[in-house]
Amino acid sequence: MKNYFFYTVIILLCITNFSNVLFAQSANEKYKALNDYLATIIKDTTQVIFVAKEKINSNETLNTFGLNDIMIIDTAGNGRGDDTLYNKKDFEKMKSKYKNKCLTGKRIWCADDFWTKENLTYNKITFESMNSTEGIETIFKKYNDFDINIYGFSEPIYYQNKKKFLIFTVNISGLNSSKTYLIVMKKSKEKWIVTHKGENPNIIN
Repeated sequence: MKNYFFYTVIILLCITNFSNVLFAQSANEKYKALNDYLATIIKDTTQVIFVAKEKINSNETLNTFGLNDIMIIDTAGNGRGDDTLYNKKDFEKMKSKYKNKCLTGKRIWCADDFWTKENLTYNKITFESMNSTEGIETIFKKYNDFDINIYGFSEPIYYQNKKKFLIFTVNISGLNSSKTYLIVMKKSKEKWIVTHKGENPNIIN
């Protein structure tokens, strides 16, 4: 009987440890994809970039993807319509897993889920809150600079079996503009590349 309990405890510890390893690997891949994407939009690595410390609510990602208005992006950056990526069954699985994963704050931002410097490998990041009544105007006033752009990201979420794609929302806000995109990435040769891009056609960017 003692041996039974001993082996049971060992097995449970092994299962727990294995689960933790898989979770860590999954999180690392998510952030690697996000950093691979960041490297495509920020070419000058010497500049300071401003990033919203709050994550964008993943409901934004789900809402936009669910509209099935996605462009496939070729290696030259050109886009064309693609109605093959969206699969209702796969989408419903993703929606069930990731919907309402954070407490809703102001507009599109989470109130309880934040980015840290450990998540983003870019050297010169300044995190600022967008979760205020004035939003980006507060940041303009803080730095007395109206040329600031704030980059915002949602937590990347997996789509389709075997974690084939990672999908997340990107927001770039400035003085007179706020652009929101859906980004779809797929891993190729140890690097995550953008395969699709989408926008909510009901929102004017």
